Amino acid sequence: MEYRIIITQNNKKKKIISKGYNLPTIKKKYFNIKDKNKVLFPKRNSTYKKLHSINHEILLMKQWEEEDLPYSGRDDLGQNIEISDPKKEWSILYKNTYEIEERFTVFNYNKRITLREIIKTIVLKPHSNIKIKQINYLNNKLLIHQNNDFDIILCKCNEDCERLYDTLKDFIENNGIDYILFTGKILKNKKITYDMIIDKTQWGKDKIYRTVTRP
Repeated sequence: MEYRIIITQNNKKKKIISKGYNLPTIKKKYFNIKDKNKVLFPKRNSTYKKLHSINHEILLMKQWEEEDLPYSGRDDLGQNIEISDPKKEWSILYKNTYEIEERFTVFNYNKRITLREIIKTIVLKPHSNIKIKQINYLNNKLLIHQNNDFDIILCKCNEDCERLYDTLKDFIENNGIDYILFTGKILKNKKITYDMIIDKTQWGKDKIYRTVTRP
């Protein structure tokens, strides 16, 4: 009997996490993965400059047998529903919500990184000659100012950037860090900020003024 742990996205299989033939072993692995799923900034989809929630779930499944009953759960309205595989290949043993950590493009970084990595490697990076740091944002670009320079984090859209700013602000405040100033959305002297970004990145104006990361 084969068992599988899979991740679904909007009720469609996204990827297989694990396979096995021993139920107690794979069941233990399933609940271990589920319990460790602690996400600081969950991934969202962006369409038409707006964010939309993505429904990720983690499932433990077994090969279908004739006597298997449909999985009993609840829909978004809280109503009881039964879920079964019409092809009769797999049965659901356990199903839970699951979050995937978003990854961001950061200027001058050769890979996309998570918010936890941004906090560790940029926000909380110690500097001997500066005490106060500043964080603000313009359109879909979050700016972290420190040591007479700044880092640029690109978000999917304006809404995603505001969500990142608020999440980061809550994290810093909840951890009692008092040397970082959050000055919100840049509303005045935008041209000065645009010019700063151009000088640092050499990006063209089409990329500078764009409010989303995708056309």
